Amino acid sequence: MPTVPDYDRRPQIVWPGKKRFAFTIVDDTDTMLGDSDKQALDRLRPIYDLLLDCGLRTTKTAWVLSGEQARTSVISLQNDDYLNWILGLRQQGVEIAIHGAAGSSSDREKTIRALDFYRQVMGEYPRMHTNHVGNIENIYWYDDRLVGIPSLAYRAYNAVRRGARALSLGHKEGSRYFWGDLCRDNISFVRNFVFRDINTLANDPWMPYYSARHPFVRAWFSASDGGDVRRFIRLISEENQDRLMEEGGACIVYTHFAFGFTREGKVDSRFADLIRRLSGLSGYFVPASELLGHLKAYRGGQTEIPPHALRTLQSRWLRDALHAS
Repeated sequence: MPTVPDYDRRPQIVWPGKKRFAFTIVDDTDTMLGDSDKQALDRLRPIYDLLLDCGLRTTKTAWVLSGEQARTSVISLQNDDYLNWILGLRQQGVEIAIHGAAGSSSDREKTIRALDFYRQVMGEYPRMHTNHVGNIENIYWYDDRLVGIPSLAYRAYNAVRRGARALSLGHKEGSRYFWGDLCRDNISFVRNFVFRDINTLANDPWMPYYSARHPFVRAWFSASDGGDVRRFIRLISEENQDRLMEEGGACIVYTHFAFGFTREGKVDSRFADLIRRLSGLSGYFVPASELLGHLKAYRGGQTEIPPHALRTLQSRWLRDALHAS
């Protein structure tokens, strides 16, 4: 497997259609605590109506099966109304990724059932997976996403913050939560680091990359932090939009559209204005897997991140995360 070139901080990528930059969104399926399934769905409909009206095709994660004892609402593809809405989004070009098998920890058997159900209703396996905080079957998560001293430092940090080491067993062969082989064989991309800067590609110029230290993930990618409506608005300010275009960069926003983007059925006006402005710029607006597929093809296929580049990426993320906290 070839290694990635030693890109500088702002690699120049040629975008399809002579577009000047790339932009997409990965919407985490977490919903507001206490929401019914209907309330969870009602929060989301107006946002996707806006995005599609503006020509932005994005990525929506979903839970496939109902969870138990989840910290948030657990609306899943087993809800017929939600499934029909999701299928409608997919027909309009929205990518449907998975946020794990369910909103609570799932053993291998349940993960197999979830992947089979997804394939049954979608006609194929998901191209993208994102880990859900608290799920034991997360793959290479918490300190396991890091290598060397950064891993030890992050483990100590989490032990102080949580009082115990957070478990991530999806890649641990022999665990009842192991599904690493299923991830490797069926899923193309898994999210890893999140940065506060709008130009995701400037912070992770190697994505999508393979890490030999994490063999059950075919390709990792990073994202930019738009976790709630306040952070999203700050991220895609007019100034940041213009800078992203000037740099010819790529932004993959990771967000939770259930967290404050709508109120009483209306989309936040500032968010809507910024999305409409953004859609009028010369952007390559495609789902995350399609954007990552373009980057992969541009480099000539699957690439392995060199050890020094992985160290750089880890350190860059840790500095950003500590500064944010």
